[in-house]
Amino acid sequence: MRILALDTSTEALSVALSVDDICQTRDEVGGARASQRLLPLCAELLQQAGLRFSDLDLIGMGAGPGAFTGLRTAASAAQGLAYALDIPVARVDTLMAQAETAFPLLHANGTVQCNPAQIEPGSIVIAANDARMGEMYWALFQADGTGWQQLHPPAVHSPEHALLAWAEVLAALPVRPGADVPPLLACGNAWSPHAEGLSAACARLSANNPRLHALHRAVLHATDCTPSAAAVARLSRQQHAAGRTVAAAQAQPIYVRDKVALTTAERELARA
Repeated sequence: MRILALDTSTEALSVALSVDDICQTRDEVGGARASQRLLPLCAELLQQAGLRFSDLDLIGMGAGPGAFTGLRTAASAAQGLAYALDIPVARVDTLMAQAETAFPLLHANGTVQCNPAQIEPGSIVIAANDARMGEMYWALFQADGTGWQQLHPPAVHSPEHALLAWAEVLAALPVRPGADVPPLLACGNAWSPHAEGLSAACARLSANNPRLHALHRAVLHATDCTPSAAAVARLSRQQHAAGRTVAAAQAQPIYVRDKVALTTAERELARA
């Protein structure tokens, strides 16, 4: 299978071409440049592999959550290519791709990667990316023999509310008698910009919630990275095998923030 994968959900631009389990990538600074550089990078990868766009079987896109303009850039490119080539699209959760970037769990063909030095089965991963406006996009996943299982869907919160939500999810997990507490890991690009807010929230709340101690340790040792298109390609292959790809018209971004600006009345009330 020939998969072209792209992610522009953060300030990074990442493109990957996966051909029969062999993946080639291109990574650059994105942001405002992403809309200009995305398709040329795709063309470069295809040319290097001796392929044309018409040789592709699947488009994988980092669907979000993430930066609004970046998500629209990836969605527009994915839709345009899928329409023109009459091929499906895999809408990949960028936070799941974040977990797969930081702690590679699967080979390109979907088989389990047995490398306990990277991640143990049962491990829980907090994936969090900076959402600006004093907030972070986050989701929780657990690794098992079939891949990543979602414990909490993508959400957007301030550091304090995110910590409380993480503790609530962890408290609700079933505990097997005699079983160890599963390893807790963190990844994403939210930890540096929100370090002060997270530390302050942990110090303020941990006295009444001991679970926050383990969360704080995970945050302090978080893997700092952005979603890679190589991870998007691996997860796209999974979606295709499971019959969960979509037609071009359904290749829409995943938004979790439904309010980015105040109305005139709300601004006046805030000033008052």
